[in-house]
Amino acid sequence: MYTFAAALSSAKEENGYDLSDGNVGADTLLNVVGDPGQNYFLLVDAILRYNPVSIAAGRSKTELSFQRGYIPILSYLSSEYVIHSTLHQSVNALYGLLDTNFDRLVSVLDTCLEGSMKTKTFREAGRELGGLDVFKYVTICLTEYAERYKRAVPSHPAFAPLVRKLFDWFTQWSIAISTIPPGFEDPICVMKPEERRFRISRLERLVTSLMNLVDQAEGFTNRIRERGKSSKTADAHRVALLSALESNYEGPGQYRPQGPRHDNDFEEIIDIWIAPTHDELCCTLPPYLPANVPGGPHHLPANSMAKLVDIQFRLLREELIAPIRTSLGHVIEALRNPAHSASLTKLLAGEGGLYKSTNDGTESAVFSVYTGVEFENLGCDIRSGLRSEILFNAPAGRARQARASARVAYWESVGRKRLMEGGLVALVWKSSGVEGDVRIYLGVITSFTDELVKSSEELDDRVRLRVSFFEPEADMRILASLQGRSAAADGKRYLVEAPIMFESIRPFLEALKNANPSSIPLARYLAHPENGTLQGVDLQLPTYASAPDYSMDLGSLFNEPTDLILYPSDQSSVERARATLRAGSRLDPSQADAVLNTLVSEVSMIQGPPGTGKSFCGTEILQVLIANKVRPILLIAFTNHALDNILAQVLEKKITDKIARLGSPSKHDDIKKYSLKELLKMDPGTGMARAASVEHWKLKDIQERMAALMNKIIKREVPLDEMDSHITRHYPSHAGELKNPPFWIEKLFDDSLGWENTDGRPTATTLLQFWIECSDLAFITPPALTPGKLDDQRRNEGKNPKHRSQNRFVDLEKSSQKAGSSPQDVQRDLWREGALRFFAEFGWDDVPEKPSTVRLISDGLLEDQAVWKMSRAERKCLYDFWVNEVREMSYEKDAAAFELLKTRHSETQAKHEGLENEIKLEILKKRDIIGCTTNGAAKLTTLLKSLAPKVLLVEEAGQVLEAHILASLVPSIEQLILVGDPLQLRPTLANFNLSMENKRTGQIYRFDQSLMERLSEMGLRMSRLDVQRRMRPTISHLIRSTLYPDLEDHSLVQQYPHVRGVAKDVFFLDHRHAEEGGGDESVSKSNTFEVLMIKDLVMHFLRQGVYSRSGDIVVLCAYLGQLQKIRLALAKEVTTVIDDRDAAQLIDHEEQEGQVPTTDPVLQGHDCDIVPGEELGNVSDHSPRRHWILKGGYKALASIIEALSPLPFNSPIIGLMLPYLARDMGSTFWATPMI
Repeated sequence: MYTFAAALSSAKEENGYDLSDGNVGADTLLNVVGDPGQNYFLLVDAILRYNPVSIAAGRSKTELSFQRGYIPILSYLSSEYVIHSTLHQSVNALYGLLDTNFDRLVSVLDTCLEGSMKTKTFREAGRELGGLDVFKYVTICLTEYAERYKRAVPSHPAFAPLVRKLFDWFTQWSIAISTIPPGFEDPICVMKPEERRFRISRLERLVTSLMNLVDQAEGFTNRIRERGKSSKTADAHRVALLSALESNYEGPGQYRPQGPRHDNDFEEIIDIWIAPTHDELCCTLPPYLPANVPGGPHHLPANSMAKLVDIQFRLLREELIAPIRTSLGHVIEALRNPAHSASLTKLLAGEGGLYKSTNDGTESAVFSVYTGVEFENLGCDIRSGLRSEILFNAPAGRARQARASARVAYWESVGRKRLMEGGLVALVWKSSGVEGDVRIYLGVITSFTDELVKSSEELDDRVRLRVSFFEPEADMRILASLQGRSAAADGKRYLVEAPIMFESIRPFLEALKNANPSSIPLARYLAHPENGTLQGVDLQLPTYASAPDYSMDLGSLFNEPTDLILYPSDQSSVERARATLRAGSRLDPSQADAVLNTLVSEVSMIQGPPGTGKSFCGTEILQVLIANKVRPILLIAFTNHALDNILAQVLEKKITDKIARLGSPSKHDDIKKYSLKELLKMDPGTGMARAASVEHWKLKDIQERMAALMNKIIKREVPLDEMDSHITRHYPSHAGELKNPPFWIEKLFDDSLGWENTDGRPTATTLLQFWIECSDLAFITPPALTPGKLDDQRRNEGKNPKHRSQNRFVDLEKSSQKAGSSPQDVQRDLWREGALRFFAEFGWDDVPEKPSTVRLISDGLLEDQAVWKMSRAERKCLYDFWVNEVREMSYEKDAAAFELLKTRHSETQAKHEGLENEIKLEILKKRDIIGCTTNGAAKLTTLLKSLAPKVLLVEEAGQVLEAHILASLVPSIEQLILVGDPLQLRPTLANFNLSMENKRTGQIYRFDQSLMERLSEMGLRMSRLDVQRRMRPTISHLIRSTLYPDLEDHSLVQQYPHVRGVAKDVFFLDHRHAEEGGGDESVSKSNTFEVLMIKDLVMHFLRQGVYSRSGDIVVLCAYLGQLQKIRLALAKEVTTVIDDRDAAQLIDHEEQEGQVPTTDPVLQGHDCDIVPGEELGNVSDHSPRRHWILKGGYKALASIIEALSPLPFNSPIIGLMLPYLARDMGSTFWATPMI
C-alpha cells in the first residue's frame, strides 16, 4: 500500500510512472486509477476504508500510517492533474470513493488531525510533513467532493462539523507557527515572515471558501434565510422601490406560501431543468424572477455570490424561454379554442407559416408554425447524441414554389435565421378528439442549413429536419409511433419555432447552474453590496502580484530601450512608474493611467469613447503580462471580429505567437492557423488520442446497432419464423391446423416447392406462408387471364417450364381447343379439366367451393381453428391481428434495447468527449493567450476550468451580459480586466421586459446592464481614455457635447479635407412629415418624405464622381419597413446590398405584412449599402464608408455614436432628426439643427 500511495503522491505531469504495467503518463495514470475495473482503483478504496489509521504507526503491521498511507491518497486526489482533468468519469469515480467511505474519512481526519494538534507536529518517524500540505490536501478534497456531489453536505450530518473543526485546527496552527519561538513544529517556520504570511494567506482563502460552501449548503437545507432589508442610507427612490418589491415578493418553490408554481420551480438553481418542462410551459402563473437590485428581496443571503448567480441564472433563463413560452401559449389556446385567433387557427389547419400576435395587452410574439409533422427515423451520432428525423409541410408561399431553385433560394435566405442548427423548437402533439390532450416536447435542431436546403430541393412541398428532444418521454413516444402503435400515432402534430438560439445561451446557463458560488473569484467586487455602493471597497493586487518582492518589467511599453521596474505592493514605486509612463512611453497620459491601474488591480475597467485606443491599451497590457510570464491569459470578446482584431495586433507586435483561437473559424488569414482545429492537426498524437479513437469506434458501433434497430422497427415487418413461434406459443390449436392441412393442400404445397410464380417470385417455402399467400385458394379460383396474357403464358411455358403457372394442372394443348370458342372459354375449360384430374386423385368428382365468408375478430374469427377453411379476407384479418400482437409484445423488448443503446451512447460519448478535451488541454497548456468569443468561452467552461487561466480580459465588455462574464470566471482567475464603453451599446436582449429601456420593469430586472456599467455606477474605479484619433472634430463634437465632456481631439484629426458636394460635413434636418406604420415598438414604420429625400441625396453624392466604389455610401434605417421602401426606391437607380441576416429579417417582415417582394432578397452590387437599425452596432464590421445617412431620434443616439466611430476623414453625416429630440435629450445642443 505504501509503495502505491507514494507513487500516486509523487505524480507529476511531466514524469512517467511504473505501476507494473509499464511507464505511463499522468493522463493515462488517471484513466487507469479511475477505472473501477482496475486493481489500482480497488487499492485506493482499500486505503480509504482501512482501519485502524494512526499518526504514529511506525513499522506497525496492523496500523496504516496517516502520513505515509492516507495523506498521499488525498494528495493525489487534490492534485491539479486530477481536479483539473477533463476525464470526468475517472475523476468522479475516484471522488465516489470518498462518498462511499465518507464516514470512515471523517473518523480518520477527526482522530489524526486532532492528535497532530495535540502533539504539535505532523511529522512521523523523522519524515517531514507540514501543515501547508496537510490542510491544502484535506481542504481541496472536501471542496471538490462537495462540488461534485451537490447533496454531500445535507447527506452527511458530520460534514459541516468536520469543516468547522478543520477551520479551528487551521487557525490554531497558523497562530502557533507565527509565534516566537514557534508553538508548532513545521517546515514553514524556517521561511521568511513575508513568505510565510503570503503562503498562509493563500491557504486561508481555500479554507474560508470551504466554510462558505458549507454555510451556503446548510442555508438551503436547514433554514430559510432572513431576507435582507433595504439600506437605511439608500435614497428615497431606492427605498420606495425596495419596499414595493418586498411587499409583492413570492419566493421560488417551497418559499412561495402556496407552494411551487409548477414541476420546475425550485429553490436551488442546480435542480432546475434548463429547458422548460411541459408543466412549466402551460403554467398560467408568472415565473419567479428576482429583482436585480442591491438589497432586493431574495431567498439567499444578501451580499453573497450565491444570490448574484441565482439572479443572473434565472433572468438569463427567462431571456431564453420567454419567446417559446409566449408562442406556445398562443398555439395551445388556438388548438383548444379555434375562435381565439382566426389567423393562427388557419395556419394550424393549413400549411403553417409565420405568425405575429396582435398587442392585446399580453406579450406579443412572432413565431413560425409548421404542420403535417411525421417521423422518419430515430438515430444517434457522435456530435448530437440521440435525434429524431422529422418531415413537415413547407410553409405557404415561396417555400412551396414549383421550381426547386426558387425553394432553395428561399431556404438559403431564411435558413440563417429560421430552423438553424442549435435553435429551439417545440413539438406540439394533440391527441385525437375535440378535447384531445395537448403535450409539448422541446428540442434543439441538430441538422445544418445546407441539409435543410437539400431537403427542400428533393421534396416538392415538404422539409426534413433533425431534432434532439430533451425529455426521454418524447423519444419513447416517437419510437412507439414508428412502431405503428395506434395509441401513439393518433392525433395531430405541429412544430413551433420561436426566434431564439438555444445553443447560444445554454452553455452560460449550464456554467452558472453548476458553478459553486463560493469558488467564483473576486466576490468582494462582484456580489451586490447591500447598500448599493462599492465606493468604500479597496482594489487589491492580483494574487500573483502580491507575493513578496514580486516585480514587473514595464520596458515593453517604450519605443526605446528603457529600464522601468514596478513593485506593485509598493505605492511609491507605482507612482514613479506612473510618472515615467506618462512622460516617455508610447502611451498618452490617460492610456498610461489606465494600463498602470490595470496592472495593480484585481478588477479593472478601461472605458474609451470611439477612437481613443481601447484595443490598443488591451494589447499593451497583454504585452506586459506575457513579458512577465503571467500566463495563461483568457481573452474573450463579444464578436469574432473584435477577437480577431486584438489577436492580429498581438501577432503584429510580436508579443507572442503562442496563441490559440477557440470557437468558429476565423476569417482573418493570419489567425486561421492558430485555431484549435489546426493546432490539433499539428499535434503528433498521444496515448490519449489512441484512447479517444477507441471510444470513437465504440460510438460508431452503437450508432450502427441503433440504426439496425430502427430499421427493424420502421419496416414494421414480422419475420415468418417469429410469427410461427408466436402462433405455436400462444395459439397451439391454430398452429396444429396450419401444420396439418387437408391432403390436397399438402400435395399442392409439396408440388409447388422449388417453382416460381408467374411474376417470377419463388413459391412459398412454409405452410404458414402458403396460407398467408392464399395459394390454395388461388388454385381453386378460375383464371381470369386475357387473350394476350394467355398467349404470353403459352410462349413462356414453351421456353421455360419454371414459368408455368402455380396452377400446375393447366394444360394449354391446342388439341383441346374447341372450334368457335373464345380464348376466355378455352382458358376456363382447360383450368376445369386440369382441376378435375387433380382432385380425382383424392376421389373427388368436383372442385371444392372457395370460402367467401367475411368475419371479423369481434365475430369470433379468432376462436375458429379451421384456418384452411377461411376466406382470403378472413385470413388477412386474422394475420393482421397476430402481427399487431407480435408488435405489441416486441415493443417492450425494442424499447428496452433502445434505452440500453441510448444509455451506452451517452456514457461512451461523455468518455470520448473527456478524452478529446484532455488532448485539447495538452495543447492549450503550451499557449500564452487563449482567445474566444463569450459564447465560445461558455461552451468550453469545463476545458477552461482545467486550463486554469490567471487573467481574464474582456474586450467590448460594455456589450457583454453580466451573466456571460460570471459564467466565464473559472476559479483560477486572479485578475479581471474589462475593456469597453458602457455609454455606447448595451447588450442586446430578445425579451424587452428585462431591458432597462422598459419603463415598467426596467429598473427591477436591469438585465441588459453590463457588469462594467454596474460596477462603474456603484463607484468602482474606471479608467477613461480621453484622446480620440479617428473622428473629424465636427463628429467628435456631437458626443463631446452630450456624453464625453473631457474628450480631446488628437492633432491627426485636425487636417481632414472637406467632403465634395455639401456645404457642411455634418448636418441635421428637422421636418414635420409624420411616420406611417405601427405603434412605438413596431418594426414596420416608414416615412415617405424621408425615402424620397434619401434617394435624392444618394444620387447627388453619386454625381460627384468620386463616391461610386463599393461601400462609399451607406444608409442606416431605424425600421425594417423603412429599409424596404428605401431599397425599392433605389432599385431602378443603383444596386443596393444588404447582408444575409438583414435579408432574412426582411423576408420575415414582408411575410408578417402580407407583402410579396418585387426584388430578390439580396441584390449584388457595389453602390449603396442599406443597414437596418438592428445592425447599427455592427457597422464597424463593414468596410469604411464615405457617406452616412442616418434616420432616427433619441432612441438611436447610442447606436449612432457607435456607428460614427469607424468613419474615415471624408465622411459626411446627414441626420434626419425628429423635433422631440431636443426635448428628450434635455440639451440645448440639439435645439438647433446643424445644416
